[in-house]
Amino acid sequence: MMKNKRNIFNDYPAMNKAFFAVLLSLILSLNACQQGPEYRFQDEPKVVSCPEMSEDFMHELLYSFREDIGAFYNQYTDYIKGSRSYYFEAYGQYVYFGFSGTARFDDIASDHSRALLQELRKEKDFWIIKDKQERLNYNHPYLICLIDGIADDDLRLALQNLRQAKSLTPELIAETMRINVQKVISDPNLSMYLALDGFYQPLINRSAKK
Repeated sequence: MMKNKRNIFNDYPAMNKAFFAVLLSLILSLNACQQGPEYRFQDEPKVVSCPEMSEDFMHELLYSFREDIGAFYNQYTDYIKGSRSYYFEAYGQYVYFGFSGTARFDDIASDHSRALLQELRKEKDFWIIKDKQERLNYNHPYLICLIDGIADDDLRLALQNLRQAKSLTPELIAETMRINVQKVISDPNLSMYLALDGFYQPLINRSAKK
């Protein structure tokens, strides 16, 4: 006759069972923390190709930003969500205020975008401290790739020259980008640059003041 299989938990007193239950819960919690925020926009077309950062992660950053400004700036319009007009309205309203640091970041940013930003902040080489603020490190390989891949020659050269002169700031180019808003909308690299330097970066420093 086969002996009944032993349940290992029956070999330990109740206290040990409780210990293992707590340990299991802790392991599951740690695994959940390591996974980071869920991705919601991976079915959308991937439009920026710079291999120096996780493509899936940066893709999520871009689309989360796009949906945030879309929702905020279309609260009182009749544009259909997801339509070209819906996003054109959002970018047209946002570009100058985002780069100038005067947008209503706290009202615009979703919890999802804030969670993604916390993950991005873990990339220490992505950031530098300048004028007591956390700023993008324009010498990071991803940002070099991003700027060097801008389609418009004039805008690309302007940003490259400012970067080389160590004078590039979002505030300095706010008016230029406002004038060229259609190029920002149509060029994925410019849209990503706007998301990083005109949304996530100022959102960090606003949060730090609280």
